[in-house]
Amino acid sequence: MSTTSRVGSNEVKMEGQKRKVVSDPTHVTLKVKGQDEEDFRVFWVRRNAKLLKMMELYTKMRGIEWNTFRFLFDGSRIREYHTPDELERKDGDEIDAMLCQQSGFGPSSIKFRV
Repeated sequence: MSTTSRVGSNEVKMEGQKRKVVSDPTHVTLKVKGQDEEDFRVFWVRRNAKLLKMMELYTKMRGIEWNTFRFLFDGSRIREYHTPDELERKDGDEIDAMLCQQSGFGPSSIKFRV
């Protein structure tokens, strides 16, 4: 099963879990993997398109706002304004999607003894 979404002039193509990677000079196939190993999506993105479209589509499918996730490649954060060409991404590269963690440590959590 595959679906194609067109947002503005940028095209993003999603397919099911079984996907054959085909080389294309204008597009790149990226796999976005969530924290749950079984949760991943494959996107077909223009090499010069900002990754914001892919991020929004991935998080929309999860029912969560895109800015609550952090997208990483080999531990380095990917920003919404980056493009696959800028990051030198190749077909089949995996991007990790992690929910943003907020720390609860602060002045109110420190207890002093007198």
